[in-house]
Amino acid sequence: MALFDDDFETLEQLPEMRKSRGKGGDSLGQSPTPVNPGRARAELSDIASDGPRYEVRSLLGVGGMGEVHFCRDRRIGRDVAMKVIRAEHQGDTTLHHRFLREARVQGQLEHPSIVPVYDLGVDAKGSAYFTMKRLRGLTLARILNELREGDAAALQSFSRRKLLTAFSSICIAVDFAHSRGVLHRDLKPANIMLGDFGEVYLLDWGVAKLIDTPLQTIDMGEDPMSTRTIPGDVLGTLGYMSPEQAQGCVDTLDARSDVYSLGAILFELLTLKPLHPKKDRNEMLDSLIHGADARASVRAPEREVPPELDAICVKATRREPAERYPTARALYEAVERFLDGDKDVELRRGLAARHAGMAEEKIAKALDGGKEAESARKTLLSEVGQALALDPSNDRALETLRRILTEPPREMPQEVLAELDAAAAARHRLQLHAGIRAELLATAIATLVAAVWLGIREWQVFACILVFTALAALMKCVAARVVHRPAAEWYAYGGFVFNVLSFLCIGRGFGPLLFMPMLLVIFTYGNSFTYRTAYRVAVVVTGCAAVLAAAWIEYSGLLPPSYEFTDGAMIILPQAVEHSRIPTMTALTLTTLFMLVVPAFMMGQHQHALRDAERRACLQAWQLRQLLPERAQSGAVPGPRSEPIPERRPPRRRSAG
Repeated sequence: MALFDDDFETLEQLPEMRKSRGKGGDSLGQSPTPVNPGRARAELSDIASDGPRYEVRSLLGVGGMGEVHFCRDRRIGRDVAMKVIRAEHQGDTTLHHRFLREARVQGQLEHPSIVPVYDLGVDAKGSAYFTMKRLRGLTLARILNELREGDAAALQSFSRRKLLTAFSSICIAVDFAHSRGVLHRDLKPANIMLGDFGEVYLLDWGVAKLIDTPLQTIDMGEDPMSTRTIPGDVLGTLGYMSPEQAQGCVDTLDARSDVYSLGAILFELLTLKPLHPKKDRNEMLDSLIHGADARASVRAPEREVPPELDAICVKATRREPAERYPTARALYEAVERFLDGDKDVELRRGLAARHAGMAEEKIAKALDGGKEAESARKTLLSEVGQALALDPSNDRALETLRRILTEPPREMPQEVLAELDAAAAARHRLQLHAGIRAELLATAIATLVAAVWLGIREWQVFACILVFTALAALMKCVAARVVHRPAAEWYAYGGFVFNVLSFLCIGRGFGPLLFMPMLLVIFTYGNSFTYRTAYRVAVVVTGCAAVLAAAWIEYSGLLPPSYEFTDGAMIILPQAVEHSRIPTMTALTLTTLFMLVVPAFMMGQHQHALRDAERRACLQAWQLRQLLPERAQSGAVPGPRSEPIPERRPPRRRSAG
């Protein structure tokens, strides 16, 4: 039994006393007694005749075979805890032997985490007792219960790191006992106490086993299965004892049995759940004998247990002793390695928080635009990257990254504009080369058909068509080679103007309102595939001007008319070419098919290019989302925007003079 076992019969006033406990006070609401040395010249005879040495003040707790009282040592002037055998067990010789043995074993284990024994004696009634240091603090069992209940004070006072540090101290205390040939055999949270000033104590050595002197099991009658020490054929606490201890293999127990118990405590410390279920004794025994899943991260995923601690729990609680840590010190060293690494984690988290704060300071400038926007955005992305590299779970850095991905800047960065211009120039060159090939091919076919099949009436018009087409192709070749965008656009526009002039000449063959408008529509449409608004406007205005000019020439009579209207009929008059029935119908049919196929082909290419761009953007967005944890992926990278992002280009410098 322990000085502060969770399973003793709790006194009625304990809850009220627990509430009154303050910092520096003990677990029963009583403040430490101030030091008072008394008379400096006290005589030994005065001390000897000063009445009973111990003044019993209150009952601390009751266990299976004994009870613990809060006493005042009048000789020394200090508070102590006195353990005595319960009245109903006073006549049990076996219990008396175990009681004395507990006092002597505990008294000989001189370690900072083992409660020191002050005195062993017999009171006036003939009852054996021993006194020990009065402890002030909370048992680990009570702390874990408060953490399970979500107690705010407990959550603030007992972090995982603090509990692991205390557990590490217990491992060393157990290893010290093992080095002295003593197995504890009843390690559990109720037998571990955390003091108010950083002390850690291992309690209750009543069922300890001397490795070189096997103890006989003692029958103490029935006792419910719970977290109490089982007084039947097996000594220890079911749920924390090792499988070999539960099977009664007393003579073969060694340090690895206590290692198993420590592993069960570590599991409960990490998960706030017992390693073995406590609903039914048989169920607990079955779990103990056949093994339980000791992966804390699987049993309590909400606790976010690191994999290193997972592995420690699993190894410490293996069913086979040979597969566990060989000593409590080995378990201690494994936990310490994690704690040392955890210090590095804390350092990284601190650095990550600093980088995340610097990134937050830059987010407004990066999104608002202006002269400092580009530099702020670069700094922000660098700081976010460093923060997430140090701590991938940093919420502030993730939120900043989410904002920078979902909220485009009000003005496009100059580097992005330069890349867009380069991509547009490359696309424009491809369009120009394709246009040149199409124009030359169409001109060659039209020339062959007109000269061989239709018959040419005005050779000067036909020559102008060839010249203007050749000049258009030449201008476009120059535009495709010019790197400077404004100059390239001017050359491309010059090529389009020559195309328009050739179409005006073609209008002399079938009139200004038959073939010529269709050709103008196709070429105007093709030359408008640019994001430059001014260029598109110039192309459309030029095409419209050509149509109006041809119609005006037809109305004004400057040239012989191409149409004649008689008795409600519209007659196309031959001017530049002959109008034989079959050649003319064939030419009109082929031209109409050309007008249908070419725009569809151009639009198809445009849609393919758009689809490829969207696919690349979506793939890049998906890849970016994979860099973020699941909680930050939702809406992290948006789809295409319906509204354009304003472009802010630097003003062009004007030459002096």
